[in-house]
Amino acid sequence: MQQRFIDKKVDRDWLNTNFPCMMACPAHTNAGRYVALIAEGEFEEAYRTAREPNPMASICGRVCAHPCETACRRGEIDKPIAIRALKRFLTERHGPESRHPVDVNAGRTQPKLDFRVAVVGAGPVGLSAAHDLALMGYGVTIFEASQVAGGMLYLGLPEYRLSRSVVEAQVREILATGDITLKLNHAAGRDFAVAELRRDFDAVLIAVGAHRSRDLTIPGVDLDGVYKGIDFLLNVNLGYRFTIGKKVLVIGGGNVAMDVARSAAREVLRQHAGGVENFEPSQGSLDAVAAREMMDVSLSALRLGAQEVHLVCLENREEMPAALEEIEEAEEEGIIIHPGFGPKRIIGENGRAVALEVLKTKSVFDANRRFSPTFFENSETRLECDTIIMAIGQAPNLQFLGSEDGVDVSPRGLIAVNPQTLMTSAAGVFAGGDCVFGPRLIIDSVADGKRAAVGIDEFLRGTKHPDPIVEVEVLERHRM
Repeated sequence: MQQRFIDKKVDRDWLNTNFPCMMACPAHTNAGRYVALIAEGEFEEAYRTAREPNPMASICGRVCAHPCETACRRGEIDKPIAIRALKRFLTERHGPESRHPVDVNAGRTQPKLDFRVAVVGAGPVGLSAAHDLALMGYGVTIFEASQVAGGMLYLGLPEYRLSRSVVEAQVREILATGDITLKLNHAAGRDFAVAELRRDFDAVLIAVGAHRSRDLTIPGVDLDGVYKGIDFLLNVNLGYRFTIGKKVLVIGGGNVAMDVARSAAREVLRQHAGGVENFEPSQGSLDAVAAREMMDVSLSALRLGAQEVHLVCLENREEMPAALEEIEEAEEEGIIIHPGFGPKRIIGENGRAVALEVLKTKSVFDANRRFSPTFFENSETRLECDTIIMAIGQAPNLQFLGSEDGVDVSPRGLIAVNPQTLMTSAAGVFAGGDCVFGPRLIIDSVADGKRAAVGIDEFLRGTKHPDPIVEVEVLERHRM
């Protein structure tokens, strides 16, 4: 059999049609190529293909929401290819967590530049940006408020979903990319101000994520035994002692948080020009993040010693934003789901929560598909419990930003940026991730970090990066 390669010039429409998996990935990882290389037994080359565009390949191989898999054309025939599982297979062979790691950055680092960049936050946005900036030759200093790096990858995801050793290995690999310094226990607003960083560094990236739980405004939320979902996960994942009752009730995120998140994102769109008005945040991402939180909280409570864990959410079972396999897994582990109910009030005795009163949901959306839940009258039901955890979504905490920083924040609490460069209203100060767009997928944060690195590089060097050239090799086989 004779083989030959031919060149083919293509446009974005052709790519979307023929490589929907790659175009669906925010980091544009060529999943089709590494899947094909795995089939040929070329595991190391497959790993390089998966890792080079994604500095968090090992993490994404375990917890990514895999939009590439959803877009896989094979799904039109039978089932999509298990792209995320195949990526994990590769990283377990050649990733930084493996016994035979491959250094994909060997020879890729550019000569050192005189510019220094400060990154506020060591989550997926900050780490991805630092990785790419270091490859470009920049000196990068990361300031992280916590005692560990990784952001919500370490602090928000339970151990059973993402091993801490994998996060630590990925962080070590990124820090070894080039001139990167990590400073833990350095919090913005407490230990430094953004304006101070701007004086000491040539550019600043704000990548603080969304580590604050959203509030639920119903009577009884201030009672003892009522906790916020993110606070609960942070305490558990950092190993702090957390006393939990035997019967735990989780108020699920779903569209309770979605309305707030969508409104916040749209407020940014409304207020700021430069093409932002044409940007539409991914509803799928918002749903996925909310679903993950309520499932993580429920399963963590079960593992922490609760005898019963109940989950209450507005949507009916078939409308729940969680993936069907996650719902079934939760039920198999013993979580009791109460779909189609909305919280009315928390009932207390002697200052402590003892029950949640709920109403049966009539509808979640109005005729225009806007979030506007309605409930059946006189449908109150009392659910007994010892502990209530409100997993209703996440929000950034931007109290560290002052007027002297010159960074515009919308009334909804999100940082405004230019959508192409991710630069804020303050020259040389950039921002990305959940503190800009609201809660999103991990791979979206990776893509934001990469985009911010390009924006910073263009700002500091004064030259625009050319549009990436997509090279497609078409292999033709001829039988002799």
